[in-house]
Amino acid sequence: MLRRGFLMFIILVVCATRTYAQSDDDAVWQDIVEQWAEQNESESIPDDYLELLQGFVENPINLNDTNSDALEELLFISDFQRASLRAYIAQNGQMVSLAELYLVNGFDSVTVRQLQRFVTVSPVENKRLSLGQMLKNGRNGLMMGTKRSFPKSRGYAEDIYAGSPFRIYFRYNYKYSDRINFQLSGEKDAGEAFAFERANGRNQYGFDNYGYHLMLKDFGVVKRAVVGKYQLQFGQGVTLWSGFAPWISSNMSLRRYGAGIKTASAFSEYGYLRGVATTVSLLPTSRRQTLEMTLFYSNVDRDATLSATSGNNDEERIYQSLYQSGLHRTENEKEKKNQLNEQLFGGHLQYRNKNLVVGGTIYSTLLANAILPADNAYNVFAFRGKKNLNYGFDVTYNIGKVQLFGEVAMSNNDTINQLRIESGWAPLATIAGMNMQIGGNNSFSLAYRYGSPTYQNLYANMIGRSSSAGNESGVMMIFNTRLPYYINMQIFANHFHYPYLRYRIYSPSSGADYRIKLFKEITSKTMLSGQYRYILSQRNSDGQMYYVETIRRQQMQLTLDYNMSSKWRFVSRLAFSWFDCEDHSSERGFLVFQEVDYKAKIGGSPLVLGLRLSLFDISDYDARIYSYESDMLYEYNVPMFNGRGLRNYFIFRYELNSQLSIALKYAMAFYPDQESMGSGYEKTEGGKKQEIKAQLRWRF
Repeated sequence: MLRRGFLMFIILVVCATRTYAQSDDDAVWQDIVEQWAEQNESESIPDDYLELLQGFVENPINLNDTNSDALEELLFISDFQRASLRAYIAQNGQMVSLAELYLVNGFDSVTVRQLQRFVTVSPVENKRLSLGQMLKNGRNGLMMGTKRSFPKSRGYAEDIYAGSPFRIYFRYNYKYSDRINFQLSGEKDAGEAFAFERANGRNQYGFDNYGYHLMLKDFGVVKRAVVGKYQLQFGQGVTLWSGFAPWISSNMSLRRYGAGIKTASAFSEYGYLRGVATTVSLLPTSRRQTLEMTLFYSNVDRDATLSATSGNNDEERIYQSLYQSGLHRTENEKEKKNQLNEQLFGGHLQYRNKNLVVGGTIYSTLLANAILPADNAYNVFAFRGKKNLNYGFDVTYNIGKVQLFGEVAMSNNDTINQLRIESGWAPLATIAGMNMQIGGNNSFSLAYRYGSPTYQNLYANMIGRSSSAGNESGVMMIFNTRLPYYINMQIFANHFHYPYLRYRIYSPSSGADYRIKLFKEITSKTMLSGQYRYILSQRNSDGQMYYVETIRRQQMQLTLDYNMSSKWRFVSRLAFSWFDCEDHSSERGFLVFQEVDYKAKIGGSPLVLGLRLSLFDISDYDARIYSYESDMLYEYNVPMFNGRGLRNYFIFRYELNSQLSIALKYAMAFYPDQESMGSGYEKTEGGKKQEIKAQLRWRF
C-alpha cells in the first residue's frame, strides 16, 4: 500500500501539470460511427448506441463496482483491459481517483482520455433500496425538438406529401441509475401527417410513430425485465442480434459482447422487438459462476410491400419485402404501414464462470402472411414463407492472455428445403476467433466466419461486409501496437467471399478491405491521427450484366484535434479518395474541413458553440467520402459528400439552469454546379439546401 501511495502521488503530480480538457463526446465515438456509416453506406446512425453512451454520460459507470456488467458495453475497452482493472482493484482495493488507471496494465493516456466522460470512481455501497425509494429518488427528463429543411422539395410543392416539412418529436424518460428505466416517445418525420384519422384499417392518434418501454434491473432473481420496445443481443450475432451492431470496435477486438436484453431506441421504426422479455438467475448469487435464462416474446406489425401477385383478402395476401425506411409521407408509403404481423418467441440459456461463457439460443419467427421476394436471380435463396426457426450455440474461453470465442447456428424454413438439397449448402452459419494480448501495448485479433447462402435469419448481424450472416465467408484480422515515440498503430484486414449471386453482382465474387491507422498524442491537448484504407471488390459491368469487373477504392485522411484550453477546441481534417474500375474512368475526390468549438459559462451555466466549414470536390459517387458531424442530442449523423461545393454548420447549446437546456443548429450545403438537388419527390430546385433544428430538454 505504501508503494501504491507513492505511485499515486507521482501520477497526481503529473496529471496536475498535464490536465486534459474534458473530452468532447464527439471526439470519443467519431471513429465508431464513421466506420459504421462507411460500411453500411448510410448517413443516419442508429441511435440505440448513442442513447447508450449518453446514458453513461448522465449516469457514469463506477469502476469500483467490479460486479457490474455496464463496462462491457463500452466498445473502446477490451476484455483484457476489463480483466486488468478487476485484478488491480482486487489486489489494491477500491480506486480513489481516475488517475489510478495509469497504474493498470493496458491503460494508456488515450484510453483514459476516452473513458473520462463515461466513468467515475466512488465507494461501492451495498445499500438495499426499496422500489418506493427508487421511484421517489429517480429523475425525469422531457425532450422536444423539431427540424425543417429549405427549400421545399417537389413532394411539398405538388401536394404529394401528406404532412408539413417539419419533423416533430418528444421523448419522456424516467430513470433511477440503471435499475429503472421508463420511456415514452412520439415522432412524425418531415412530410408525414400529424393527424387523428383512420387509414388502412388502423387509427392514427397524432404522431405517426410512438414508442415506449419499462426496464427493471437487478430485483432479486430477476436480472432484467422489459415491457415494450426492446432489443436482444446474444453471442456473436450469428443466431440473434437486433439493434446497433458495430462493424468493428474501436478497441480493435473482433469479439462482441452480447448484452442480452436492451431497451430499444425511442425513435427506431424498424428492426426492434416489442412485447415482454426477462432474464432470471437460476443459481444463488456468486462471484464465481452464474446460470441465467432469458425468455422473450415479441408481437409487431411490420411495414411491408405488397406483391403484385397477392390475393385480395387478408389471408391470401403475399408480401414482396419488408419496408424499412419508416417514412409514411405518400399514399403509397402509407399503404405499407403496419401491414405484416410478426411474432417472435424463444429463449437463451447462459452459463458463466471466471474463464468460460457458454450460451444457447433458440427462437421461432411467425408471420401472418407469406413473403415472396421478387423473381430475380440473386433472390433464389432469400427468405420466403411464413415461418423460420433459428437455433445456435456460443462460447468464450479465456486462457491467460488468450481468448477463444465462437458461435454456430442453423435455420429451418420448410419452403426452401428443396433448394437446399439441390444446392448442397446446409443452412449453417458460424464464426470462430481468438484475441491475444502481447504485453501491455500489443493485441491481436483473428476471426473466421462462414454463412451459407441457404442460411435464413431475419435477426442475425455477424461481423462482415453484408448486413446478414448468409452468403458470405471470410477472414478478419486486427493488430494493435505501439511504435517508438508513443505512436499507436492499428492494422485491419478483411478478406471476404460471396459463394452465390448478390444485388449487382451476378456471379460468385471476392474482395478485400485493408486499413491502417496511426495516431499520436503530441501533447496532453493535441492528438494527430492518419488513416489509409484500400477496398477491393467486384460488381456487374454496366455493359455486360453477367460480366463481373473489379473495382478499387482508396481513401486517406489526416486529422488534427487540438484543445487550446478548457474553452477552445480545434479539429482539422484533410481527406482524399480514389476510385478505379476496369471499364470506367478513374474518379477522385477531396474533403477539407475546419471545426472550432467553444465552451464557457454564462451566469454559471455551460454554453457550447460549434462551427464547421467543409470544402469538397468529388467527381463521382463512387469516390464519396463520409465525415461525422455534431448534431442534436440523439441525432448524430455522418453526411456523405459527393460533387463540388461547401457545407457548413453552426451549433449552439446552452444550459439555462441545472434542469433546462436548449440547442439550435443551422446547416447549409451549396453546390454551385448543380441546378437541382435530390431526386424523385425529394428533388429541390437550385444548388443550395439549408436545415434548421431546435431542441428543448427539461430534467426534473
